[in-house]
Amino acid sequence: MLRERNFRFYYAGIWFSTTAFWVLKIAIGWAAWELSHSVFWTGIVAACYLLPAVVLSPLFGVLADRMRLKRGVQCVMIAQTSIGLVMSAGFAAGLLNVQLLAALSMLHGFISAAYHPMRLTVVGRLVDRWQIAAAAGLASVAFNTARVLGPALAGVLLARYGTAITLLAGALLYLPFLVLFSLVSLRTRVRVDKPWLSEFTGGLRYARQMPVMLPVITMSLLNGVVGRALFELLPAMSGDVLNAGAYGLAVLTAAAGAGAVVAGLAIARFDLSVSQRMPALAVSVALCCGATGLTGLAGGLMLAACSCAVAGFSASYAGITSQSILQISLDDSYRGRVMSLWTTVSFGAPAVGALIMGAIGEVLGTGIAVAVIAFTGLLTTLVLFPRYRRWCVT
Repeated sequence: MLRERNFRFYYAGIWFSTTAFWVLKIAIGWAAWELSHSVFWTGIVAACYLLPAVVLSPLFGVLADRMRLKRGVQCVMIAQTSIGLVMSAGFAAGLLNVQLLAALSMLHGFISAAYHPMRLTVVGRLVDRWQIAAAAGLASVAFNTARVLGPALAGVLLARYGTAITLLAGALLYLPFLVLFSLVSLRTRVRVDKPWLSEFTGGLRYARQMPVMLPVITMSLLNGVVGRALFELLPAMSGDVLNAGAYGLAVLTAAAGAGAVVAGLAIARFDLSVSQRMPALAVSVALCCGATGLTGLAGGLMLAACSCAVAGFSASYAGITSQSILQISLDDSYRGRVMSLWTTVSFGAPAVGALIMGAIGEVLGTGIAVAVIAFTGLLTTLVLFPRYRRWCVT
């Protein structure tokens, strides 16, 4: 696959953009903790980034199916760079408080909500249908290797140069992607000029008729509320539960990323059918819930890091598997709209989970809150599993 020119340039570019994403994400999370020393506000800032995807992704999915996709991706990357620069300048000047950071995080989330349906549509326009699962796996390897490299880089920058410089570095790392993506050519598709509402409702009807949609969305919801919500609260886990500071945050995030890299390599290596992927999705969600609960109860950094690695593996395996099931099953002309529905759940569920964990954490403590939500998710997965198996065969 890497022999193909288009995918090679795109793949090289996402190594930079995903590293930028993780550096900026870690810096924003640490800035929230540094400005507030509150698990609740750390959860609020994380939720402000994630919540726009809940409301806006379906609308942006229609846009992704109508627009000049390459130009849209380039505009989004420029906007993300600009937001990072504003955050960096505001923190350096002492003008940034946690409320303003939350507002900027929401703006960043708005831009990302526009990008995610585009990103998921790009893969389907770069490669043939039979290559989608492998392409998604390789993209996940880049994303999750960056989950190791990005936090490590962020940890070094935070320790040596502070939050403002780390935010600046995250913003500037988007620029190489812009250069490489300019060299990519996307496969064309038949353009339609139907009204927005007609296309939106048509996408909903198409998604509702897909047999795999309900089980995939259900497992994605549980995976997001538990596993991915944990990753949003790692700054509070490191600062409040483990007293490990920025170093501990980098270790936990890198451990989760290492597990996710293994998941991406496994999925890229093995070509499973949709019927084989469905039970694997449910098992990986159950494993994610269990590992997340153990992370919340861990008393030391190394035990928490090991649990985070398992949670990172299983959450990433579930995320890639759910995405690839839908990508394989749908038609090109509906790709942006259907995948935007998956994005809504994939990004909205962690926002809800982070808010719930943050609220409970203010009363019971961060670790207990994580464990309560995680084991509730595990119980729910086990209760739903018999029904899930029936969904998969209908």
